[in-house]
Amino acid sequence: MTAEDVRVVVVDDDVDTCDALKILLELDGYNVRTALDAEQAMAAVEAHRPVCVLLDLGLPGIDGIELARRIRATYGGDLVLVALTGWTGDDDRDAAEAAGVDYVMHKPLDVERLRLVLPPVV
Repeated sequence: MTAEDVRVVVVDDDVDTCDALKILLELDGYNVRTALDAEQAMAAVEAHRPVCVLLDLGLPGIDGIELARRIRATYGGDLVLVALTGWTGDDDRDAAEAAGVDYVMHKPLDVERLRLVLPPVV
C-alpha cells in the first residue's frame, strides 16, 4: 500500500499527543488526520476513510469505548481500531474489546508494537 492508501486517524484530547503521533506516523509514511474528541473523530473517519483509528479511551464527553462502538456500528470491521490508554485495568481492556477495539496499547506507547499492527507503507 502507498502512503495515500494507508490513512490513519489519531484521536486524543491532548493536543501534544495528537501532534507527536501525527509526526511519528507521517515520518513512517502514513497519511494522518487528528481529532480531539469523538465528534471530530467521527467527522475525520467519514472524510478520511482510514484503514486504522488510534483512539484514546479517556476522551471527555463521549469516551473512547463509546466512540469505538459508534465507529464499528457505522463502518463495520473493515478498519483497525487501536486503543491508546493510560487505563491499565482488565475491565477497561475487556470493555474496549467488547466495543470493537482490535488492540489495546498502554501509554506510554510502545512504537514498535504499534508498527506491528499497522499496515506497512511501501
